[in-house]
Amino acid sequence: MKPQEKPASTRRIVVYSILLYTGLLLAEIGFNIFAFVTTYSTGKVHSTFFAKLKESAGFLKYQVVMYLILLVAIYIVFGLINSAYVIFARDALLRKFRPKTPHLAAFLFLGINVFFIITVYLTNAVRYPYSKLSGLLMPKDNSVPLQITIYILLAVYLLGFVWVSLQAKAKKVKWAALAFWAVVLVSPLQPAYHFKSLLSPLFTKSNNTGPNVILIGIDSLAPSHMGYFGYSLNTTPHLDKFLSEAVIFKNCFSPIARTFPGWYSILTGQYPVTSGVRLNLMKRHHISPNAHTVPQILKDQKGYFTAFFADETRFCNIRPEDGFDYLEHPLMGIRDFVFGSIHDFSLPNVFFNGPLGYLPFDFIRINRAVSHIYQSRYFANELVSYLDVLQSKEKFFLMINFVASHWPYFSSSPYPLLFQANRDPMINLYDGAIRMADDQFGRLIESLKRKNLYDKSLIIVLSDHGESEEGHGTTLRATDQNRTLLAIKPAGSTINKEIETLVRTIDIAPTVYDLLPGTQPNTRFDGFSLKPLIAGAGDVPELADSRIIMETEFSLDAPGGIGLALQEMIDQGINFYEFDKNGIITVKDEFFDRLIKNRQRAIQTKRWKLIWEPLLHNPRKKVDIRLFDLEADPRCRRDVSALFPEVFQELLSELRQFYGVELD
Repeated sequence: MKPQEKPASTRRIVVYSILLYTGLLLAEIGFNIFAFVTTYSTGKVHSTFFAKLKESAGFLKYQVVMYLILLVAIYIVFGLINSAYVIFARDALLRKFRPKTPHLAAFLFLGINVFFIITVYLTNAVRYPYSKLSGLLMPKDNSVPLQITIYILLAVYLLGFVWVSLQAKAKKVKWAALAFWAVVLVSPLQPAYHFKSLLSPLFTKSNNTGPNVILIGIDSLAPSHMGYFGYSLNTTPHLDKFLSEAVIFKNCFSPIARTFPGWYSILTGQYPVTSGVRLNLMKRHHISPNAHTVPQILKDQKGYFTAFFADETRFCNIRPEDGFDYLEHPLMGIRDFVFGSIHDFSLPNVFFNGPLGYLPFDFIRINRAVSHIYQSRYFANELVSYLDVLQSKEKFFLMINFVASHWPYFSSSPYPLLFQANRDPMINLYDGAIRMADDQFGRLIESLKRKNLYDKSLIIVLSDHGESEEGHGTTLRATDQNRTLLAIKPAGSTINKEIETLVRTIDIAPTVYDLLPGTQPNTRFDGFSLKPLIAGAGDVPELADSRIIMETEFSLDAPGGIGLALQEMIDQGINFYEFDKNGIITVKDEFFDRLIKNRQRAIQTKRWKLIWEPLLHNPRKKVDIRLFDLEADPRCRRDVSALFPEVFQELLSELRQFYGVELD
């Protein structure tokens, strides 16, 4: 090669590299758009979903432009990095071996870039099996040989890059390229977290005397999928160990199987109809002024420092006004929905899905909602790191919602493919998602013990609602949707005891106050303290013949609690929502009463369940009321109201009295 031809050849390599990676980005954008449209382009959804999408795009137009600029910049940077690789390799080979081929640069360009792109796509497929791009190259697989293969491929690429870079004379370029790779490869290891963990014992002063209150929620966890309750798979080893040191309530139910109203029932000790919290994304002016939360009262009356951690906010808009001094959670609102749903690109997935990627793409930060690339360890790291702050407080209230086990159950490897025992692939995914949440829980409990906070704390582990094959909040016939985990470890002691009494999540708040002497909340409870059951002092008279009032909710995936085809669901649901100037999504006030009216209600005792079900698609019969014997028919398939008319009338009368005009 003649010296005068070298600059021109170098420029062509750079230009072709930029064009190649820009083309790759455009191809991935096109593929994502195609996948999106084919999912949501049939039925009636044209006139609703895409109209709402257009409205969202208009609201986010500047953010969309910036997002695209960031994507283009990333792909161009990798184009430049690989052009440097080609140039360095060409020069090194020319100096050392003097090959005579006239097309050396072309062969290197094709070989290096094809090798790199295939390695990136393989890595994406193995790490994120439910990325839309993963299906382009291979079936879902996270076997050990395949994982070893991608690490070998990455190592070969990087070692070759380092070798040719060290031979290069362009000092500024080579050191910039090597620094780039150092930052990209070290960032996922989160060195700042590990450095802080190493030094924190030297600088953290513990002022904590307790008793602390820690509420740990595992979203959508059905107790029937836990090893402690006899499940055959090893989904919950850390939870099972905790339960062996706690009081377990084997028959606990939530009044509503939705996250935000479910948590408000837990925090207030009130039914949704009492607190006013009936919908996930409702406007806050519907909340009753008498709905006082546990953190509000502990903060105001007892001087507790209060904190809330969650790794998803799409259906749980917990705010500072709910009583929290500190909140750590992903973005709320339309940016989270839009960008979190469309963000699926090979290079950002593989190299910028961690602390480094949080800078340009803040919506992926500790965000379970970006489920296809979610890495659970980062949320656990932030949570356990914050224990140093809590350790410095005299006493604290900490609420955590691990949302890993929530639909759609996707995440990074190995969890989505960890269990393959069930014929239903969604059940296998659900079990893997539970194990992901269990690992996060185990990290938290280990850290609490290490920092001497475990014994000083009243720890309540629960699920805000359960899960069935139909999901949650959709039907009251599926008992697993409202059956929840509830285990309580009092401060200063461990005890293993199982209690069969029917209890409710609305009993948690009064129990907390009863276990913290001197707290006198001026609020109305629908639940009762479980302290006598925990202490073994006898039954709670109010719970001797207890009932649980339950209702379904509305959501995009099941309007009114009726199962529909995907496009019809979205078509009926999307127009109920709006977003304000800050991008916060809420249900329109004009639909609030309608959505309350069109939901199932039920009253349940330990044996009986009476279900009031509006028939939205049968105008000739407005409501269906049925009685089920849970002992003989736990799946609620056979109506026995004609066989037990007195039970039917008694429970129906109680249900009508509770809801009043809502059932007219």
